[in-house]
Amino acid sequence: MGTAHRPQPRAHCLMRLLILFLLSLPFGAHAADAPVWNAQSVLHAIASTQVQTVQFSEEKFLGVLDTPLLSQGVLTFRPPDGLEKHTTAPQDELMTLQGQALTYTRQGKTYQLDLTEHPEAAAYAVGIRALLTGDIAVLQRSYLLQLSGDAAHWSLQLLPTDPRLLSLIKAISVTGSGGYLHLIEYDQADGDRSVMTLAPESKAPAAP
Repeated sequence: MGTAHRPQPRAHCLMRLLILFLLSLPFGAHAADAPVWNAQSVLHAIASTQVQTVQFSEEKFLGVLDTPLLSQGVLTFRPPDGLEKHTTAPQDELMTLQGQALTYTRQGKTYQLDLTEHPEAAAYAVGIRALLTGDIAVLQRSYLLQLSGDAAHWSLQLLPTDPRLLSLIKAISVTGSGGYLHLIEYDQADGDRSVMTLAPESKAPAAP
């Protein structure tokens, strides 16, 4: 079919899942010695990660619900663009992103989304990958970066400047130490919010 400016309901749902998926990627690396501590040095430390698996616990605050949705599972990042989110509770779900192909499996059904057909989702994925690979130039094309704290305990806020992202994202806040991410907070443009805690696989995060 021809391209459309408005994604179909299923595609839109998958794009929202993609956003939450990418925001929960398992960063983790030993911080490199850097004479200057700034956003670039933080990104460099994050980009130094190797193949890594971490456990997560997540709270999703939705405007239509009175209590948050709780979930947990395992996250894996394989540089340069192999990503996997395996939710183990309350339901088994698997989401993988390889290149420009997103695959989502739940209750025996598999759905696929080609990001090249959805520029807004693709722009988001490029930005998150830039965070993973330490490409500050690409990241700054779509986000305003605000760093606070110090190398031992930092907070990096990403404020979208790309109109395509502003329709989806209000702000992304990540906190960590050195090259490790510990907490990711995601504020959607529609008011919904997600808070995810990450921990090494051998040390699962406490339930939210």
